[in-house]
Formats: sequence, structure tokens, C-alpha cells
Amino acid sequence: MGLFSWIRESVTGERICPIEQLESYRRLGEQVYDLHVELAACDKPRALAFMQAARSFQIMADALLAEAFYSYGNENKSVPIVTHEQADIWYGKIPEMMIAARQEVAFERSSAIELPIRLGSIVEGPKPCPVAHLAGLRRAAQQMEEITSGAIEAIKDQKDTYKAVILLYESARTRKQAGDAIVGSLTNGRRVSEESHEDAEKQYWLALTDYLLISQGLRAPDLLNVQPGSSTFTATRTCKLDSNDIWKVTSRDAKREIRNAGEWEQAVEDLQEHWATCLVTNVEREYETTVEMLLEQGLIQEDGYWYCCPFPSVYRVQASTESVQILGRTIPRGHVFVYEYGDDGAQGTFITGASFESGAERKYCEDE
Repeated sequence: MGLFSWIRESVTGERICPIEQLESYRRLGEQVYDLHVELAACDKPRALAFMQAARSFQIMADALLAEAFYSYGNENKSVPIVTHEQADIWYGKIPEMMIAARQEVAFERSSAIELPIRLGSIVEGPKPCPVAHLAGLRRAAQQMEEITSGAIEAIKDQKDTYKAVILLYESARTRKQAGDAIVGSLTNGRRVSEESHEDAEKQYWLALTDYLLISQGLRAPDLLNVQPGSSTFTATRTCKLDSNDIWKVTSRDAKREIRNAGEWEQAVEDLQEHWATCLVTNVEREYETTVEMLLEQGLIQEDGYWYCCPFPSVYRVQASTESVQILGRTIPRGHVFVYEYGDDGAQGTFITGASFESGAERKYCEDE
């Protein structure tokens, strides 16, 4: 990178994509198309799922860099650095998916990569999220909607087989619409809050997370399943949310203090009511499985519990750990976080900060 380019990026937060890099991305897209043609007659679901993951990453990355591609051959157009970084990650995943697809064609279950392929962590950019980056995410979500919506219509008469896929699609298109509503205000010249910028980015990211899974599930529906009593997607990997125990996410410290305070019966009643109306989503499932993994790796530790039912554990990032990634957010060393489950079926909220103030007492439903 030349000195002028470095200074420009430092000042503007934008980068011009070199022509040779755009050409390499175009060639990579051509390889994905060739693979699609190559596997046209393939009847191996896992191979097709990997192929579809490769195609999805290519479509999303192309959509992010659409402004750069549109100016290709003319005056180079700069786009936000965060847009480049996210596109680079997605393009980088394509060769792995193509290799896995061809391995599965040669020998079934030969690939070491676990299915389904997930979107991973979001690249952290400036705050508020640049409008140009939101526009790229919007294009990516729109492209994924276009390649999945027709297929969803075609399989709706096979609801038992594709139940998880159909439910995921309803989640994806709703989140996309939520992001579109916010970005529509921005593109119309209306000022929105910084929080709205971040919410739009979150909604698009969750939509793309679902669309990526949908694209694979359409090819290999057995990769996804729906747990009894839940209306949303879950990975084949289970977690504590699959348990029938009403105390499944309650902190051990909270459980002990509830017993010592003589609040056991009240807590049981509240927890039963909470889980009877709670709709477990893929977001909560991803949160709990990620927390379990981070605990196993010793990267986080329990640091108290949240004051509201179901009184989940609060966690702190270890002093020896630079940061962790949870639900697309980067949580730095020493910061705390918790997932607050919504009441009466409401959507939950991921909360993080440098620290939380200690609550004076536990909050039960009748305290509303």
C-alpha cells in the first residue's frame, strides 16, 4: 500500500479496491459457477450443501463490493474499509467450500468441515455503521432473498421434510424487512440515531445468518432440525436449552440464594411460566453453545447472575484473554456480558459492558 493510499484510508475510513483484486474475485466467481455446472446431476446432499455455501458466500461478497464492481473499468470507487474486510473473509471461504464439495462427490463424509456452514463473526467497523456498508448488507440480503424465495415456494408442499428451512426463511425475511425499514429512512435523507444504524446492521447480519443456513437446508434438509416444542431452527448440536429442566440457564449462585431466601416456590412458578411461553431461537442457541465453548477453553468465567427471571449467569472475559466473539460482537478483556431472555415470548437481548451494577434484589413476574 502506498503512503498516499494509507493516509487516505486513515482519514476517510474508505479503501479503493485494486483492479487486479476485483479481477481475482471475478475469476473466483466463475469457478463457483463452473462447480455449480459440474454438480448439476449430483445427488449427494452434503456435496450440494457445500456447493451452495460456496455460492452463497460469493453472492454476498459480490453484493458487498457492488459499488466497486460497478465502477470497474472506469473511475475506481472507494468503499468503507469494513466492507472490504468482510468481503475478503467471505471470498476466502469459497475455496474451502469448493474443495469440500468435490471431496464429498468422491467419497461421502470425507470432508473434515462440519455442516451446516455458519456465517461466523461480524467484522467490527466504525460506529455508527457506515451507510455505504449498510447498503452493501442490504444488497447481500436482497440477493439471498431472491435465490431462496422461489425454492421455498417450491417445497412448501413438503412441510414435514423442510419444516426447519421454512421456519428459518420466515425469520430471515422478517429480519431483512426490519433492516430495510431503517436503511430506507437513511437513503431518503432522514437522520436516524446511531443505535438505529447498529440495529440495521444486526438485523441484516441475522438475516444473512439464516439465509446461509436456508441455502444449505434446501439441498440437505437433514442438516437442520426442529426440537420438540420449539418453532425455530436449531443446529444438530444440542445445548442446555434442549433440557426440560426449568433451571437450565439459571446461575448456580442464583439457585442457592433463592433457596436460602425462601423464594423457591415463587421461583419455580415463574420459571415454569417463563419457559412455557419462551420461543427459543437460533440466536439463543448460538449464544449458549458459544458460552459453553468459551468456558471449556477458559476464556471466560462466571461473574454473578442477572436479576430478572430466569436469572441467567453473567460472564466476564478473563484478564488473560484479549477479547471473545459472541453473537457477532467483540467483547474485550475484563468486560461482562449476559443474555437477558424476554418475558411472555418476547425477543431476548444480549447485554454487555465494562461492568454491571449489582441489583438490590431478584425480580419476579409479580414485581412488574
